[in-house]
Amino acid sequence: MDLDWVPEELLEEVLKEIERGKKKEVNKRRPTRKDLMRVIKKALSYDVRAQDFVDLVYELLEEEGFETKFTTVKRIWATYEEMVRKGFIVDYLDVVKPYRR
Repeated sequence: MDLDWVPEELLEEVLKEIERGKKKEVNKRRPTRKDLMRVIKKALSYDVRAQDFVDLVYELLEEEGFETKFTTVKRIWATYEEMVRKGFIVDYLDVVKPYRR
C-alpha cells in the first residue's frame, strides 16, 4: 500500500490519534465511589442472586471501561451496605443485618 498521496500533516495527525488511543487503553481509570454506586444500582436491575452479585458488578464495571484490578469484594459489599443503610436502595439481596443496641 502506497501512502505517497496522503498529505503529510494528515498522516501525522492520524498517527498521533492512534498513539493517544493506545495510551487510553493502558491507563484505564479506577471506579470512583460514585461510579461504583451507579453500577451497583444498575446491577440490581438484573435478576441477580447475592452469590452472583459481585461478579455482575465486576462485569458491568469492565464493560464501562474501568480497571477492576484494585476494586475488592469487600469494597463492593461495603458500598452496597452503605447504600442500603442511607436509604439509597432497598436491600433486594437481603444481606444487610439491622443494627442491634
